[in-house]
Amino acid sequence: MVKEFVRILAIDFGNARIGLAVNDALGITAQGVGSINRTTIEKDIEVIKRTISSHHIKEIVVGMPYLLDGTKGKQAKRVEDFISELKKHIQLPIKEWDERYTTVRAEEILSEADVHWKKRKAIIDMLAATFILETYMEHLQSKN
Repeated sequence: MVKEFVRILAIDFGNARIGLAVNDALGITAQGVGSINRTTIEKDIEVIKRTISSHHIKEIVVGMPYLLDGTKGKQAKRVEDFISELKKHIQLPIKEWDERYTTVRAEEILSEADVHWKKRKAIIDMLAATFILETYMEHLQSKN
């Protein structure tokens, strides 16, 4: 019998957009499911809640932008504030996950694929969320 994996939502929180990715039911792959063009925290959380509902999410992992030396800078504080707001509205486990280099990796892939810069802006956060989820899932698999 095949064991169903916990459905996870990964979030790449940015100043202009929030990237979202989910895993498949078997925990094998991560797929981007969109980006939210930020408006208000209330509207952003409503979109996240709809995503949670439609994908039967049981856990959330939010990318934490650590600095190269492993400390937290200004953007990390914004992410911590965002996580605090999420916890007020969503009753699921929410974990932080090191997201260093995910946006750089996403940018490199889109550049290699010759994706126009205007299109890159629309999908880079979603791709970064996918990388966050992939590394988190690898971590979970290595623990088992």
